[in-house]
Amino acid sequence: MQPQKRKSNLLDNPFYRLMGTIGDLVVLNVLWLVCCLPVVTAGAATAGLFSVAHKMAAGEEYRAAAGFFKAFRRDWRQATAVWLVTLAAGAAAVLGLRGAAVRDDVLTGLLAAASFLLLLGACCCGCWGLALLARFRYPRELLALVDGARMTTANLLPTVGLLALLGWAPLLYILAPGWFVYFLLPMALAGGSVTALGMAALIRPAFKKLEQAGRKAPEPIDPFESDPSETDQEDDLP
Repeated sequence: MQPQKRKSNLLDNPFYRLMGTIGDLVVLNVLWLVCCLPVVTAGAATAGLFSVAHKMAAGEEYRAAAGFFKAFRRDWRQATAVWLVTLAAGAAAVLGLRGAAVRDDVLTGLLAAASFLLLLGACCCGCWGLALLARFRYPRELLALVDGARMTTANLLPTVGLLALLGWAPLLYILAPGWFVYFLLPMALAGGSVTALGMAALIRPAFKKLEQAGRKAPEPIDPFESDPSETDQEDDLP
């Protein structure tokens, strides 16, 4: 009993808990990067990442790799649809900004402003939509995007925080490329997972209110799950 008690005390040590959390973040980041390589699966990979990040932010029990792949399989169809819509809107916004940069007429400013707003909207709704999809059940994927738009306007401060977490690395690359080099290794090891955890912490108060509301939605059929009743995801529809 004494060696077992000593082992339990070691595991409860803040240092070992911190090291365990860092290790989980590295594992999650590697899994996310690998699963994002085909591009089309980036939405499901991000949903899997958010699913574990939500549990970490809420102080719930989790398993990094197992939780990631379970959410990846469970939400791949809906998350991919949300991702493709977001990607298409972002691509249209970027093309609009590039077109405005080479034009010199009356409509240039209007095109640039509309494209910039579309880009912001795609980033906000995409982040909120995938984060919602990873935590709550939706009968249709577009409902997650609609809720993402609603949450964007209803939670402006967290939304600004999400944009800051999304944009600091590209801005650093543009404004100070020399400093950006020093962040490459940390970002490669845990950049995506730390960003997801930061986002989950920012939107946790809003999600807690949704969880307390307790609105139910029909559970969609998941062809990858042998037992549809097994799920670690909330059955709430905001």
